[in-house]
Amino acid sequence: MARFKEIYIKSPHPFQRGVQHGSQVSAEIQRICQGYRHSFSQKGYRWEEAKAKAMESVPLLEQTLPDLMEEARGIAQGAGVPLPVVMLLNSRYELLKFSKGEAAKAAPEDAECTLYGVEPSASAEGETIVGQNWDNAPFIGEDLYVLHIDEENGTRILALTEPGQLVRSGMNSHGLGLACATLLSTLDRPEAAIPTNFLRRRLLQCRSMAEAQSILDEFRPKVSLNYLVGSAKDKKVLLRETNPLENYTIETARGVLGHGNDFLANPQIDRFRPEEGRQFRGQRLWYLLGKQTGAITPETMMEALRDHQGHPGSICNHCPEKGLKTIASTIYCLDRGSAYLCWGNPCENQYELYTI
Repeated sequence: MARFKEIYIKSPHPFQRGVQHGSQVSAEIQRICQGYRHSFSQKGYRWEEAKAKAMESVPLLEQTLPDLMEEARGIAQGAGVPLPVVMLLNSRYELLKFSKGEAAKAAPEDAECTLYGVEPSASAEGETIVGQNWDNAPFIGEDLYVLHIDEENGTRILALTEPGQLVRSGMNSHGLGLACATLLSTLDRPEAAIPTNFLRRRLLQCRSMAEAQSILDEFRPKVSLNYLVGSAKDKKVLLRETNPLENYTIETARGVLGHGNDFLANPQIDRFRPEEGRQFRGQRLWYLLGKQTGAITPETMMEALRDHQGHPGSICNHCPEKGLKTIASTIYCLDRGSAYLCWGNPCENQYELYTI
C-alpha cells in the first residue's frame, strides 16, 4: 500500500479548489504548525510575528497571481484556520532563511535536497525524467501527501506537498515536471516577495517549456532557489539558479544534470560555508548518472537516489541529529504521465507508482 495520503481536487474555480484542499487536510495543518512553531522559535521569531511577516506578501500576490491567492484563501476556509496560517506555511522557505536576535549568531543552516534531470538521449526509453531527494526536518515528512489537481481547463497536476501548501514538486498533463532545492546567496534579503510555493504552482500550470522559461526569466526572488524544469514535449531539462540579481541557467551534460545547493554559475555569491563540502551531493549524482547515460531508467534513478557515498550527509541523507534527513524521494516520468514516489529514506522504503 502506498505510504502517501492522496488528495483529489477538481474545479475550474481557484477558491473552490482551495476549499476542497483545505477541508481534507485540516488535522495535518494543525500538526505541522506545531513543528513550525519550534522552527520559527529557533530562528528568533514569535509565532504571531511570523504570521504577520508572511502576510506582507499578500498585496503583491493579489496583483501578480490573484487566482493562486484565491486558492490560498480557500485552503484557509476549508481547513478552518486563519489565512495568516496558510500564508506562513506557504512562505516558510523565505522566512526561515533569516534569523533575528540571538538566533542570528548561530551557525548557518544545513543544505537541503539533491536535484536531477535526464533528457531522452540519456534514458533507455527515450524519455524525460526529473526529480529529487527532498531533505528537510523529520517532522515535515510525517504528513506529506500526494495532491491531484484538475483545473478543468486541460491542466491536471500530480504533486507532492506539505500540509496547506499549494505545491512543492510535481508534474502536469502537459509533460512538464518541476523539482526545487535550497540556494542561499549573499544577495538575499528578508523582504516581501512572491513565495516560492506560489511560483512553483504557477510553473506547473504552464503548457510548454517556453512558457516556464518566460516566467523564470522575469522572476527576481528575494531569497535564492534552484528551479529544475523538464519538458517531455521539448525533450529538454534545464535548471535556473535564481537570486535577487540574476537568474543563471545550468544546462545538461551528455543529457544529464545533477545539482545540490551550491551556486555553479557564480560561486562568489554563495552564502553556504564552502568548507562543509556542500557541492558533493550534486556532483556525486551527476557523476552517477553520467556513467549510465543512454541506459537510465526509473530503476537506475532509484539506485542512484539510495547512494550513501559521504554518509551520513549523502544523497540519501541521514542527519536527523542536525534536524535533517531525506523525507521523500521523487521520480517524475514526464512522457509516461506517472511518478515513482518514496516516503522517507529510499534506502529504507519502496517507491510507489502514482499517475496523473
